[in-house]
Amino acid sequence: MIRTARPFAFGAGILALAATLSAAPAHADGSFLQVDLSPTAADAVGTVARGRLNYGLSFNDYDGGSQAGASLTYAFPLGDIATLKLGPALAVTRDDDDGYEGLRGGGKIVLDRYTPTSFGAVYLLGEAGTIDNSWFALVQTSFGNSGVSAELSRGGSDTYDEATFAVNKRVGDGDVSLRAGWRFIAEEAFVGLSINTF
Repeated sequence: MIRTARPFAFGAGILALAATLSAAPAHADGSFLQVDLSPTAADAVGTVARGRLNYGLSFNDYDGGSQAGASLTYAFPLGDIATLKLGPALAVTRDDDDGYEGLRGGGKIVLDRYTPTSFGAVYLLGEAGTIDNSWFALVQTSFGNSGVSAELSRGGSDTYDEATFAVNKRVGDGDVSLRAGWRFIAEEAFVGLSINTF
């Protein structure tokens, strides 16, 4: 059964993500944090890249429970084509009726590519994981120095299914962007923010 998401007070998860992202980045490294909220969804994801190592954290709250995950992947540059990242992942799931299901382990594979263009840039991301047979794909286009980008994403697993459209607007010249968009399957709007130091 596909579970829908619901709002949840996940301040502890956000604090953990923020603490992870606060480490001083090395040259060409970066951090990414994104939080999205809607009437039935509360999602947060964070990534820190240090050299070829990529640390990831995620938290999702949905109708019936929640899930927190962590991953550690190692990057393999594929020339000018893309970057392949492979590594282990962990997840813990809580069911509102049955409590915690326990810690589960698995693997994660990520393929991404960033391409500068005459109008800005295009970013492509695809990932898959063995925990709950999860998968995610994203296409994001940024428009020059306007600070505006637009994205389409599609993701799913044994317990999740969603497609989204979002528009991001950078605040000033900093790393923070405000987000707004639409969840097609849940048929609802969402708002959020992201911090990107890449």
